[in-house]
Amino acid sequence: MKYFLVIFELNCAYSTQMYFRFLIFVIIFFLVGCRFDSTIKNNNDSTIRALDSIFSISLNNELPDSVRIHSLKIANIKIKNVSNDSLKFKLLLKLAHNNLNLGNVENFGKINLNILNEPYMKLATMNDKALVFEYLGYYYGLKFSPDSSYYFYDNALKSYKKVNNESSEGRVFLNLATILSSIRDYTRSEIYTIKAIEKLQYTNDNRNLYLAYNNLAVISNELNKFDESIEYRKKGLSYLSKLNNVEELILLALNGIGISYQKKGNWLKSIDFFKKAGAKLATSKKLPKILAAINDNLAYSKFKLNQTDELPELFYKALKIRDSLNIKDGQVVSNLHLSEYYLSQKDTLKAIRYGNKAKEIAEEANYSEGLFNSISFLSKIVSPEKGVKYLQKYVKLLDSLQQQEREIREKFTRIAYETDEITKENKVITKKNWWLTIAIIIGCAFFTVIYFYIRQRSKNKELLFNQKQEEANVEIYNLMISEKTKFEEGSIKERNRISEELHDGIVNKLFALRLRLLLLNEGKTKKDMDVREKHLEELQNIEEEIRTVSHELKVELFNVDNSFEKMVKDLVIKRSNLSNFEWNLSFNIHRKWESVANKIKIHCYRTIQEALQNIHKYAQATEVEIRFIEDEQLLLVEIIDNGIGFNPKNKSNGIGLKNIESRILKLNGTIEILSSIGEGTKIIMNIPL
Repeated sequence: MKYFLVIFELNCAYSTQMYFRFLIFVIIFFLVGCRFDSTIKNNNDSTIRALDSIFSISLNNELPDSVRIHSLKIANIKIKNVSNDSLKFKLLLKLAHNNLNLGNVENFGKINLNILNEPYMKLATMNDKALVFEYLGYYYGLKFSPDSSYYFYDNALKSYKKVNNESSEGRVFLNLATILSSIRDYTRSEIYTIKAIEKLQYTNDNRNLYLAYNNLAVISNELNKFDESIEYRKKGLSYLSKLNNVEELILLALNGIGISYQKKGNWLKSIDFFKKAGAKLATSKKLPKILAAINDNLAYSKFKLNQTDELPELFYKALKIRDSLNIKDGQVVSNLHLSEYYLSQKDTLKAIRYGNKAKEIAEEANYSEGLFNSISFLSKIVSPEKGVKYLQKYVKLLDSLQQQEREIREKFTRIAYETDEITKENKVITKKNWWLTIAIIIGCAFFTVIYFYIRQRSKNKELLFNQKQEEANVEIYNLMISEKTKFEEGSIKERNRISEELHDGIVNKLFALRLRLLLLNEGKTKKDMDVREKHLEELQNIEEEIRTVSHELKVELFNVDNSFEKMVKDLVIKRSNLSNFEWNLSFNIHRKWESVANKIKIHCYRTIQEALQNIHKYAQATEVEIRFIEDEQLLLVEIIDNGIGFNPKNKSNGIGLKNIESRILKLNGTIEILSSIGEGTKIIMNIPL
């Protein structure tokens, strides 16, 4: 990254205010610049890849600026389509940085201000929020708006403190210190600079450490502590020795040491450092601003030592460069130096002419310090009448500058105070919110406990109800079995009675009748004997037939093991008569039903009952098949019909199917319902035995 420096300090004591403005620019640019170089992590998304290519175009110095600027406009449009807020945040920062690289300061500030007002700023990490504040502080520093710059840097500092980001704290402390120096609040500036050094001294941030010691040197210079200033400059140079491509900063440091010796009155020593800096520059055309400043400072020191061999040519050489580059503060300083030189040469007209020119340029550029120095100097060389006027202007301007500095200091103090007050209010609000949150959590916990308590009670009641229902079902089943058994017992008794009556009564009577007929057979004609014989055979046949019927009627009470099967069969018969369908019932069971738990038999019976009810109501089936199959420790029950069927996915289960599922789940079994339109329905139930 290329950094453009304008060092107004080089122009000696007359350019103090403009120097501080420049120093703000230099320090902030150095501090923030490195933060912009973070690359965006590769993303497979086509938009991100396209943006990477666009950013590469914007950074290509070989392309025309118009092309690079247009590429950033396209990037801005594409970034709006990025849905990930975190990624959009980083892309916008890179877009802002690339705008700054192209000198588009307004877009740089606008993008950062937009980020500040976006909803996702609230969701950003504390470091990211601090970074946006820091960038805005930098932007307002470039706009020479120290109060706004101070405000945002102060917010950045507070944010970095919350996450213990010490290196960033040190960087922001240095920015704040530089702003305070620009309004001549040297005490606070020195404190902040020392804090910056404390934060940075254990890092490898040698550039910022150099800038920190450079700021201490400037403060010491302004407080006439020239020896301290020189030591701070030398300390700063020791950090520059660890960096590459810092020729410009080394020249500035050497020039700064020369200025300190100038203010100290050690003109000869100052010339040594100016010449040392000039020797490094030699005939270089890369740094004309620094060359002009060094030439002017060297000429002034020679002038003070009355070494006029290169004067005034050296002054004019510096002024020519400054005129060509339109460096207003430098032009003011050069004209004042020439005015002072010609005054020493007794050429009052030229002295006044150059003094007035310095004053005019300062007024045009709104360069307060240059105007102040110009009026002060002119008041000493013009006529007494004009001198009084210049003195009045001098006093008025001095009062104005002091008032302005006072107002700015008060404003900064107010910003810091209001920020602290807001912080305190936020702490109070946070504390209230904390207590409110605790109250809400306790309330939620309380209602949750009550909810689960009520729910558990409801579950317990439901469980108790189901348990009682199971007991009732078992009792009902037992009653049904008992009732059916009693019915069968009564039926058997009646059949036995009829059998006994047939066997003991009618059969015996027929037997007696047959004997009598045999007796009558004696002594009769053959024809009569044949007739009687025929009747006797018929009577014997009737007897055998009655005996057979009697034996068939007389059976034992049906086996209990067959009672469940008979109940199911009776149920199917009744439903088939009602619904008019053909049926097939099969039992492929190896074990006896009396060994199967009544609970299983009850639910199987009820399930078949419910299924047959659904077939009657909805299926329009003409054939129904029910199978009981024992498979190891499972009882497989299948209910199949050839009805109209239904789509299980599109049709919500009715209460009947839900009851079936509920019963099978109570038995820890599984149920599968297979059906489709026009294909009938098949219910498969697997029940553990």
